[in-house]
Amino acid sequence: MAEGSPILSVVIPTMGRETLLPTVQSILDSDHSDQVEIIVAGSISDAEMQESLGRLVAADSRVRHLDVSYSTGDSSRKKNDGLSASRAEFVAFIDDDVIVAGNWPRSLLEAFTDDAVGLVGGPALVPDGLPLSGRLAGWALMSKASGYSRERLVAGKAQIRAVRWSRIIGCNMAYRKSVLMEIDGFNPRFWPGEEMLASYLTEKAGHTLNFNPGASVHHFPRSTIHGFWKQIYGYGATRIRLIRAGVELEPVTLVPLLFVVSTLVLAAFSFIHSALGLLLAFELLLYGLFDAWCTADVIRQSGRPSNILVFFFIPLMHVSYGVGAGVELILPNRDLSENAVSADGGGD
Repeated sequence: MAEGSPILSVVIPTMGRETLLPTVQSILDSDHSDQVEIIVAGSISDAEMQESLGRLVAADSRVRHLDVSYSTGDSSRKKNDGLSASRAEFVAFIDDDVIVAGNWPRSLLEAFTDDAVGLVGGPALVPDGLPLSGRLAGWALMSKASGYSRERLVAGKAQIRAVRWSRIIGCNMAYRKSVLMEIDGFNPRFWPGEEMLASYLTEKAGHTLNFNPGASVHHFPRSTIHGFWKQIYGYGATRIRLIRAGVELEPVTLVPLLFVVSTLVLAAFSFIHSALGLLLAFELLLYGLFDAWCTADVIRQSGRPSNILVFFFIPLMHVSYGVGAGVELILPNRDLSENAVSADGGGD
C-alpha cells in the first residue's frame, strides 16, 4: 500500500483475545488488502500475543496498534479512537474473533453505490468445525426462532439491498467516515449496543443503509452454554436500552420478554384456578411445537440429525433474552462490559 493511500480502514477493538491475530491475518490475506489499513485498538495483557502483534506491526505498514483501554464504554471508545486514527474515506469495524471472506474489502466498498449510502453491513456466518455447544448456539441464532435477526447471520439473497438499521450487525459493518463523524461516532455512555444506536442514528439522519451478502465474515459464537446465556442476555438488555434511548419500537423484539413474564405469572397463579394451569399448559404446548418446527428446519438445512439438540438451545436463547430485557427494565443501565464483568470475577 502506498503511504497515505488506503481506500478502507479496518478498526478492530480488542481485549487481546487469542483470535485477534487470525482475524488480522485474514484481512491481510484478502483481495485488495494492499489498499487496506488495519487499526487494532486495545491493550493486550498477554505478553506473547503483544510480542507477536508488535512483530506484525513492525513488519507490515498496513497494521497499526493503539494501546488503549477504558474502564467504561470500552468498546465505543476504542472504536472512536480507531475512527480518529483512520485515513480512508470508508471505515469498517469488525470484532476480534471473525475471519473475513477473501472478497470482503471489495464487497463492502462496492455496496457504497452512491453518496446517499452511509453504512454497509454484511452477514456474520457461523464457521465449520465448532465444538458441539458452539455449533448449537450458532444454529439457534440462525434458526427461524431468531426472527429477523437471522437475516444478519445467513447469506440469503445474493444482491445488494437497502435495509433498516436493525438489520446491521456490529461485528461486520463499514461507514462512510464523514457520516460517522456527523453522528459523533459511537456513544461511550451507551454500551453494549453502541453499534445499533449508531446504525439507527445514521438512518434517522437520512442516509441509506445497504446490506451485501457477499461481504461476509465468519464469526465464532460463544462456545459454552454459560457464554451463550450471557451473550443473549446482553442482547435483551440492549434492546430495552435502545427503546429507552428513543429508538423506534419493533414489537417482535419484546416477544421473549412477554413469553417469560406470562409463563412466570401463569405458573405462580395456576394453583389458584385450574383454568390458569390449563392456559399455562397450552402456552407451553404451543411453544414446544414452534420449537420443534424450528429445530426440524435446522436439521433440514444442516443435514445433521445431531442438531436436534438445538431444541434445547432455542428456549435457552429466548429465556436469556427475556430475562435480560426484564432485568434491564427493573435495574436500568447496568454495565455489562467485559471489563466490568472481569472486575467482578465473573468472566467467561
